[in-house]
Amino acid sequence: ASGPGHGEAETRECIYYNANWELEKTNQSGVERCEGEKDKRLHCYASWRNNSGSIELVKKGCWLDDFNCYD
Repeated sequence: ASGPGHGEAETRECIYYNANWELEKTNQSGVERCEGEKDKRLHCYASWRNNSGSIELVKKGCWLDDFNCYD
């Protein structure tokens, strides 16, 4: 069987990035393992800032079960 069975917790890996890593005392980049509750979806996200015409990556990582992500 492929994929998690019903009721199992799902895990997913997302690329991780934090532009404010020094301030927030996190890693700057890497891979983040996302662990969700059972029956909840996991997504990877990236957030950007448009700073006077130059696009700047702010954060990437796990996004846990936001209903706005459902089709």
